[in-house]
Parts: sequence; C-alpha cells; structure tokens
Amino acid sequence: MLWYKGWLETRYRLLFCMGWATVFLGLMRPWRMAAPAPGATASGHGAVYGLVALACPTLLLVACAMIGGSGIVTQPSLQASKGLHGSTLYTLSLPVSRVRLLLVRAGVGWLEIVGVAAVLCTTLWALTPALREAATPREMAEYAVTLIACGSTLYGISVLLATFLDDVWRTWGTMMVSAGLWWMSLHVPVPETVNIFRAMREGSPVLAHTMPWAAMGFSVALGAALLLAATRIVQAREY
Repeated sequence: MLWYKGWLETRYRLLFCMGWATVFLGLMRPWRMAAPAPGATASGHGAVYGLVALACPTLLLVACAMIGGSGIVTQPSLQASKGLHGSTLYTLSLPVSRVRLLLVRAGVGWLEIVGVAAVLCTTLWALTPALREAATPREMAEYAVTLIACGSTLYGISVLLATFLDDVWRTWGTMMVSAGLWWMSLHVPVPETVNIFRAMREGSPVLAHTMPWAAMGFSVALGAALLLAATRIVQAREY
C-alpha cells in the first residue's frame, strides 16, 4: 500500500519532469545536430558535447530535485501549502514507522529517476544522428548507468533535505546545493575520483569512452550515507 501511495503522490512530478525534458530538448533540436568530425576530441564534439555535458546532467539534477524526497512530508504534488498538510493525518494514522515511510518513498523516487535516465538516454540516442556517430548503444547504456550512479548524491541530498524542509524548500534547496557543487567541480581542483559532475560530463563513457568507476562508487557511497543520515533524523523526530 505504501508503494502505491508513494506512486500516487509522485506521478505528477514524474510527468512534469518528462514534459519539461521534452520542451527543453525540443528547443535544443538535437536531431539537427551535425555529426562530429572524425577523430574529434571531447571539446571538438561541439553540439554533442553540449548535449552530453550540459543538457543531460541538468535534466537529471531537476528530476532529482523534483522527485527525490517527494511525499516524505506528505505535501500535495506541485502545490505549496501552509500549516498541516492535507494527507498528514492519514499518514500518521498508518501502522508504519517513519523510517519505513522514508525508505519506501525514497525507493519509489529512485525507481522513477532510473526510468527518467533510461528514457532520456534511449530517446536521445534514437533521435540524434550525431550522438549515434559519437557513441555506440553500449556506451549510451553505460552513460545512463553513470548518470544514475552519479545522481545518487543529488538524490540523497534531496531525501535528506526532505526530513526537515517542506517540499517547496526541499526542491529549491536541492537545486541550489547541487548547483553549488557543480560550480565547485568547474572552479575548484577536485580530484577526478570524487568529481561526480566531471564523470557525467567530459569523463562520461560517451566522450571519454571509459567508465568513471571511482567517481561512480564515491557517489553511490555518499548517497547511501546521506540516506542513512536521513533515517537517523526521522528516528529522532516525534510525530
């Protein structure tokens, strides 16, 4: 029942993310991007580089901010409210612990993020001739896995913020923290082994043709640590 309830409370956010991605990519018109010249470097891939290094990580960031942690405070989707949220009393009457509620909501959102990344990469590869010239289907699948793994940190941030912020502030807080980390990855000498944004950009399988295993492992571990911290917070709070 909790899984179904979580789906009902996050489905419109998932639909919003898909719609926003459609509009964003429609404005970019990736199907008109010219194929990169033979032997071009990462910086020479032009439009394909921008698509992989900017568009996809940005869309993933927005999806994690919108979906990650959504519903943990039982606030209606895409709607700000003050005081006691409409479904709070019902949620509190359920014979489940706050930790179980948190883990179920986090699990539902995680599966939705996986779906967003899979659909995004599959659609882009199918519609963009230039991307098909730059990457094989296997490399595109590896890129999707990289996005999911490196997005674990962004998702974990959203879940953690959801334990003490309302949905609106959680969404904006996730975006601001993630944007700050992205800026640091560009302007601060961060080691490649922990630079999750580089792993989604120039270090991705599409452009570097290798898997950034170290950064992926670090992101998954950090995401798990953030989730653990979130469970500790909800255990310490009273209903």
